[in-house]
Amino acid sequence: MAETILIELPRPGLHQELCDSLATHGLRAEIVGEHLEDDGASIELRVTFADEHERLLAETAHAIEDWLAARELPLVVERANGGCLLRPPGD
Repeated sequence: MAETILIELPRPGLHQELCDSLATHGLRAEIVGEHLEDDGASIELRVTFADEHERLLAETAHAIEDWLAARELPLVVERANGGCLLRPPGD
């Protein structure tokens, strides 16, 4: 099961804008609760990564780039066929 976190917003009117903003960062947010309190309403969102494969691919590519830079290897990382490949620049 994917990791999730909960976000509690103090005002309901902010949730859609926050959901849209999180989506631009590869995250998916969904409303899981609405609470009425003495001082108003609040919304609770559940947040997960939108695409675990894309997250794994991005993190792996970044880690390989760090490894290449530390060793000053003349290679670049390219995403292909759902994975990564290393190639000389300009190929």
